[in-house]
Amino acid sequence: MDIIIKNLCKSFGEKNVLKDVNAVIEQGKTTCLMGQSGVGKTTLLNIMMGFVKADSGEILNLPQLKSAVFQENRLCENFSVMTNIRMANDSLSDDMIMQHLEAVGLEKEAKHKVSTLSGGMKRRVALVRAILAQKEILFLDEPFKGLDEETLGNVQNYLHENIKGLTVIMVTHQIEEAKALEAEILYLKNGAVE
Repeated sequence: MDIIIKNLCKSFGEKNVLKDVNAVIEQGKTTCLMGQSGVGKTTLLNIMMGFVKADSGEILNLPQLKSAVFQENRLCENFSVMTNIRMANDSLSDDMIMQHLEAVGLEKEAKHKVSTLSGGMKRRVALVRAILAQKEILFLDEPFKGLDEETLGNVQNYLHENIKGLTVIMVTHQIEEAKALEAEILYLKNGAVE
């Protein structure tokens, strides 16, 4: 079922961040939330993920099983890459994890502690973990942050291949990123969807 956002409002003190947001997010498609900084994209994502409570309004048909890539990687720095990924889904085989790591160019780092990796490598680990987690919906908050040009295309292809038929909600400032994932675009402006 499509996700329906009805009359959603959220304020922080005097600041109205979301004002009467209405939108339909199609099931099985990628939807990209775009707009200037501070218009409430991450707040809307956080409400949908259940981290922030809306002041009023409702979201209907939101799946229970959620996976996410946050603005920060949120990895366990002292654990290996493999362990970090397995934490999101303990039924994964080593072979399955290795296939996905190979797809993003990290097969050699599989047993390395996350703390030894560069920022771009950590980002790729966070993406693979979110893809391999058990989920009905995937939230991506600026998922390609910190990736260099060469890695970016490869990771976009990896994501595109692995989200087919899945409901995905992504926040980005880059229209090229939305196009790479063939996303529907919802523009947020002045706290509402245009």
